[in-house]
Amino acid sequence: MSQDTYYKDHWVAIEPERLDRYEAQFVWGPRGNRLLEPAAITAGQAVADYGCGPGYLSVELAGRVGPAGHIHAFDINADFVSRTRDRVAAKGLADRVTVTHLQGDTLPLDDDSLDCLVIKNVMVYVDDPLASFREFRRMVKPGGKVHAIDSDFYMAAFDPIDVADWRAVLDAGIHAFRTPAIGRKMYGLALQAGFTDVAVEVIAAPDTSGRMLNFIKNMAGYAREGGAHDEEIVTRVVDVASRAVKDGTFFALNPQFLVTATV
Repeated sequence: MSQDTYYKDHWVAIEPERLDRYEAQFVWGPRGNRLLEPAAITAGQAVADYGCGPGYLSVELAGRVGPAGHIHAFDINADFVSRTRDRVAAKGLADRVTVTHLQGDTLPLDDDSLDCLVIKNVMVYVDDPLASFREFRRMVKPGGKVHAIDSDFYMAAFDPIDVADWRAVLDAGIHAFRTPAIGRKMYGLALQAGFTDVAVEVIAAPDTSGRMLNFIKNMAGYAREGGAHDEEIVTRVVDVASRAVKDGTFFALNPQFLVTATV
C-alpha cells in the first residue's frame, strides 16, 4: 500500500485479524443510541449509512425506519458488504436494506432522495471532507439531515498508558487517517458546504471494560506498518493496555463529535 493513500487503502483490503477486531468494535449496543438521537430518525424515512462496516448500524437503522422506510448501506470493503448483506438477511430485513459496494467517494443516489444521511466514524478517512459534505447536501431533501459522528484522535485519552508513549504510537500511525482532527473540523466544514442550520454535540463515554483495546491494537499495527516507529514503545503500549484490561484498571476516553446539519 502507498503511504500517501494508506488511510483509504487499508479499508479496501483488511486482513482477517483486523476484520475480527472490527466485528467486536462495531457491535451496536444501548450506548450507541445517544449517538443517533440528534438525527431524529423516524418510521418511513429513507436513510443512508455511509461506511456501513459489518452492518450493525444498518440493522439498527432498518429497525428505526420500519417496513415503510428504506436503508441504503455503502462501504468500500467487499468483506464488509458481504457481512452486512448476511447480517440484514439473518434479521429478516433484506427487503428494506440495499447494500452497495462503493468504488469511490460518490454515492449513486439521486438529488433530494434521502431524509437522513448518517456517517459514523468515516469522515476521518475521506479524501476531501468538504467535497463530501457538499455531496451529502445534494442527496438530502429540504428539511432532511446530514448526521456525522467522528473522533478527534488528538483528544483520545488512555490510562495507565504513558502519555508520551501513546503520542509516539499515534504519531507513528497517523498515516492511517486522512484528517485525524476531523471531530473539531466538521462544524466549519458543514457551514462551508452551505448548511446554515448546524448543531454540535460532544459525547464522551468512559470505557473501563477494555472495549477500546482493539483500537489500541489497530493503532499499534498502523505504527508498525509505517516503519518509523519504536518497537519497544509500541509493544509496551499494547502490553500495558492488555494487562490493565485483565486487572480492571483500564480507562479510555474517545470523545465523539456529533454534527447534525439540516438542509
